Amino acid sequence: MSVAFVEYPPLPDSPYEMWVRGELEGYLGLPEGFRAEIIEGDIVVSPAPRFDHNKIATLISHAFAIAAATDPAFVWETVVGTGVGEPPDSGWIPDVAVMDRVRSAEATAARVAVIGASDIVMAVEVTSPSNADHDREPGPQHRQKNGNRIKTKWTEYAAAGIEHYLLVERDPRVVRTTLYSDPNPATSRYESAIVWDFGQPIVLPEPFGLTIDTAQWKDWSGPQS
Repeated sequence: MSVAFVEYPPLPDSPYEMWVRGELEGYLGLPEGFRAEIIEGDIVVSPAPRFDHNKIATLISHAFAIAAATDPAFVWETVVGTGVGEPPDSGWIPDVAVMDRVRSAEATAARVAVIGASDIVMAVEVTSPSNADHDREPGPQHRQKNGNRIKTKWTEYAAAGIEHYLLVERDPRVVRTTLYSDPNPATSRYESAIVWDFGQPIVLPEPFGLTIDTAQWKDWSGPQS
C-alpha cells in the first residue's frame, strides 16, 4: 500500500479546516487506520504505520521520557501522532513531535485540537515504504512519482521554521538517521545536517543534550514494514 495524493470532489469547507476539525478522513470515506495530511495544499493519504515503524517512534519518545524523569532541568517532552497545522494549507502528523513541556501544558489547558508549527522544536519522521518520498528532501524521483510536486514534509517543516527535523531512514539501501537543523524559510530548506548509522547512538546536541540508543532499530526489509 502506498501513499497517494487524493483527487476529491468539492468539499463543504477547505481541506485544512476540515482536517483541523477531524472531519476530513470521514468525509473522504477512508478505511479505519488510514490518515490524511495536507502537503502543499494537497490531501495525502497513507495507511497506518506497522510495528517496526511504531517501535522506533516509541523508543525515541521513551528516551525523552527517561531524560525528563531523571533530570528535573530537562524541559522537553514528546507527543506521538498529533496534528501540527500551518494555516491555511498545511496539516501534518509527525510520528513524534517534541515540545517544551510548559507549552505542552498550555496547549493541554487550552484544549487545542491541533498545535502549530511554532509549538514544536523538533519533528520526527520514521520512513516506511509507503511514505518515504514524502518525508525526505525532494529529488527527481519524488517529482517523477508525484506529478512534479516539489514539496515534502522536509521542505514544509523548513518553510515553517521548525528548528529540528529528525528523519529515521529505514530504506535498506540508505539506512541511517539524520538530524536536520538551521531551517531557511525563504528557501524551504534545512542548511545543516548530522548523520548516524543504525546501531550507533544518536547524540542529539543542545538544546536537547540527549542520547538515543538505536541497537533495536531495524530497516524495513522482511515481513514487517
